[in-house]
Amino acid sequence: MIKGISFNVRITIFSIREFRRIVSILFFTGLLLYLPVRNINAQDNTLYLMPDIPQSNQLNPALFKLCRIYVELPVISSVKVNIRNTGFGYHDVIQRGTGSQSDTYLVNVSSLDKILKRSNFSQIETDIDLLGFGFGYKDWYFTFGISSHSDLLLSYPHDIVLLRDSGLPVSAGGATPVMLNHLGAEITLWNSIGVSAAKEIRDGLKVGLRVKYLQGMANAVSRTAKIQLDQSGAPDGLRTLMDYRINASFPVNFRYTSHGLINGLSFDNPLNNVAGDYIFNGNRGAAIDAGFVYDPDEITELSGSITDLGFIRWKKNTNLLSASGNYFFTAAELALFQARPGAVDYVKALKDSISTAFKNATKSYFTLTPVKIFGGITRSVFPYLRAGVMTRIEIYDLHVMPSLSFSLNYTPVPIIAASLSYTLMNNKFNQVGAGIALGNRLAQLYVITDNIPLRFTKDSNSSLFWPYNARMFSLRFGFNLLFGCHQKENKFKPKNRRDICPAYW
Repeated sequence: MIKGISFNVRITIFSIREFRRIVSILFFTGLLLYLPVRNINAQDNTLYLMPDIPQSNQLNPALFKLCRIYVELPVISSVKVNIRNTGFGYHDVIQRGTGSQSDTYLVNVSSLDKILKRSNFSQIETDIDLLGFGFGYKDWYFTFGISSHSDLLLSYPHDIVLLRDSGLPVSAGGATPVMLNHLGAEITLWNSIGVSAAKEIRDGLKVGLRVKYLQGMANAVSRTAKIQLDQSGAPDGLRTLMDYRINASFPVNFRYTSHGLINGLSFDNPLNNVAGDYIFNGNRGAAIDAGFVYDPDEITELSGSITDLGFIRWKKNTNLLSASGNYFFTAAELALFQARPGAVDYVKALKDSISTAFKNATKSYFTLTPVKIFGGITRSVFPYLRAGVMTRIEIYDLHVMPSLSFSLNYTPVPIIAASLSYTLMNNKFNQVGAGIALGNRLAQLYVITDNIPLRFTKDSNSSLFWPYNARMFSLRFGFNLLFGCHQKENKFKPKNRRDICPAYW
């Protein structure tokens, strides 16, 4: 790979000090713009302890009622949306300017320096059920479902805030390096077709298994992410040590230099062949879900499951981008540009210089699906009221993201099931969620969230309200068709009170 290259970058910014400031602003501005746009997957903690909603079977295939038949309508039966960020909330990042900037909101990098952990994550998920149903047959319960998914994970280290004037102090022994390892992202769009079967294998113990066929639509993932910025020599000299590798499966065209390095890319008509590029593209995989439900007595229920344990092999429109070596910006080179201010557009020059560090190869590759592990316990405390606690651990590209929830589930009448939850996640301890399901015969409408923002701040210019310190927005809603579960029509002899609808499983 390339070693010891000195880039002759023509820019209108004349010092590495200003260069670092602009990189910092660009990064956090992009991050803030990206966060509200896409993360659409409810963290499923509240739903996991609401078994009267059929979609809870997606989190644990051992949850079922023999007497119930449910049908999911395309799209409207289940839409999941989640946006979460472990590093910071709105008030940690945004502050109003003073004086002539009193009408401007600014990024508070100094505050971020204090609150960011060593590793931080932002995640965006969307799940939409396209078709599904479930039914009981003899002692078995079966489900079938087709879903569309998207998942984006951005990881960023604490040292990202050191891309500012005081971030690279020079001492007698040299500058303190800025380590940007684990700065990367993964985005995956895929469809799944799943079939599950569950059965009570002995009194009080139910087990379930789901097998899923996965069809990958598009993917991009940073496999290796090692970046080190180090001032050397004069304060305006900056050395970058980089070892970076990106796999991608997406229709894109590259332009190359005579040395085989990338100097540009274009996304010409990415939707020109939707069927060939995104659906019938040969990107295939598989995954399994497995779970159990155990009732040691009439008022206690234990459960656990693992979901999305699988992989996708990417074969269509694949690219492997890699860059490794030393890249050095010198004060002498920048001095040349100082004599010619405004000669060349800065953003274009920076893009052209960085892009020429990458080589490209075409080969198939594998990615793992985001694995989720659930565990919970509920216990009746009063008639129609159950208290519960559950944990959810997500393993995404070897990153572990845990959470813990406490809940109260209340079913005052058969047609109403409500839940109130308190969740510890995203380095926050004040996330209150709720869920409600209306109807248990013919039709059911439900809405669930794992975090209800409790405090808002008002933008005096636009009169809009923004969550003050929320690090997560989650929402799941849908409309199901339900049949059966009429005690007179129930052909299955109940083994305990949980098998009599509309009681608990």
